[in-house]
Amino acid sequence: MLNLIPKGNSYSIKLFLLLLLAGVPASAGEPLLEHPYSSLPPSASSAPAAVAGMVNGETLDYDIYWGAVYVGSSYLKIEKTVDISSRPAWHIVEETKSGSFLTNFYKVEDRNDSWMDAADLHSYGYYKKISEGKHFFNEWVIFDNPGRKYYGKKMNRKRQISDLEGPLDKPVNDMLSAVYRIRTMTVTPGSQVEMDVNTKRNWRLTVKTWKREKISTDYAKKKKCILVEPMAGEDGLFVAKAGKRLLVWITDDELKVPMMLKAEISIGSITAKLVRRTIKP
Repeated sequence: MLNLIPKGNSYSIKLFLLLLLAGVPASAGEPLLEHPYSSLPPSASSAPAAVAGMVNGETLDYDIYWGAVYVGSSYLKIEKTVDISSRPAWHIVEETKSGSFLTNFYKVEDRNDSWMDAADLHSYGYYKKISEGKHFFNEWVIFDNPGRKYYGKKMNRKRQISDLEGPLDKPVNDMLSAVYRIRTMTVTPGSQVEMDVNTKRNWRLTVKTWKREKISTDYAKKKKCILVEPMAGEDGLFVAKAGKRLLVWITDDELKVPMMLKAEISIGSITAKLVRRTIKP
């Protein structure tokens, strides 16, 4: 969820990004790339074993605010289970859209997809479409672990398509699957967790945990949560750079639901608040 501050800003995430500079609405009917996994049918095999924090059919809906002003909405969803290389994988989707107020001068329509192995939780690849005012880019990547490389295609704002490729020496997560992998980990105040990620470059993501707090949103009142902070890294969903911070409050239970997220920006902060959690079989 998160990746939305106009191009050139050193702090980019995706559940909150919506505002900043006035821009020109994105053009309608823009051509898009398609990920090779996007048309995979639901898995015909048995459901994957239960993993803490992973619930097939779960949707998390968020409202996004700049101060007290509502500027958009976002959702995270475990869309379905598919088969990749004869193994079950979760297809995870995130979308962010600007509200009517912001759309008048800075339209946002972003989407991120991830395909995550249901057993060892590594990523098979990701899809990203960012359309924010004048800013646009579109790309997909496959993580080819047997071939020890990643590859894909990207499209710039001029709709020019180019190939991308690089080395891959171990299984990794993309930034969307990293959000869900954190939900499967043991998180306690004063500790930190790490994982290998790739955003067209291999690097190590560190997430620090701070303290327990009670948080209230439309989803739940005074819910006990743990405050975590993803540390500086590479461009993606969970990133803090240039002295800015991203703070995430996850529920202090087995599900570790991201209940509230707060991102510092150059003019204040953006806050995403969970409004509902639904499960569709």
